[in-house]
Amino acid sequence: MAKKNNAKIKKANISNEDEFGKLIKLIIVVTVIFLLFYGITFLVNREKEEEENETTAEIQYDNILIGDLLTQPNDEYYVMIYDNDDYNKVVYQTYLSMYKSKEDAIRYYTADLDNPFNSSFVSENENFDIEDIKDLKLTTSTLIKVKDGKIEKYYLGDKIKEHLKEITKDEEE
Repeated sequence: MAKKNNAKIKKANISNEDEFGKLIKLIIVVTVIFLLFYGITFLVNREKEEEENETTAEIQYDNILIGDLLTQPNDEYYVMIYDNDDYNKVVYQTYLSMYKSKEDAIRYYTADLDNPFNSSFVSENENFDIEDIKDLKLTTSTLIKVKDGKIEKYYLGDKIKEHLKEITKDEEE
């Protein structure tokens, strides 16, 4: 009987030692897998950081909201308000680019009539005789000349091209 009890105790000790060994092996395997994934993640993130180019934010000062049309810092300037459906948009941009390169050019700004922030200025009837900017109403692309915080002149349709052509031509011609 004593032999039987000793055999049971030996089996229990072996079983406990075997279970303890399995636990240690499991901890080692989990640790190795964790370190392996950590190392891979570290290498991938380091490569991404090297690939990223530093880009600086560029603030667009030329594009304004129509609500700010009369409050720009210059005393005299043009505001070209584009309607994206206007097929002459590229022509206007070309003339304005040429005008900007002139020595005596006054500042010009652009605004997008289709911008949701400008939707309150879109109407079926135009109104340029305003006391408050909220009263301004536009139907299509418009070139506005502002002087001392007031609308001095405005141009619609073909008159925009004519005026832009006039201000871009050289004095020598």
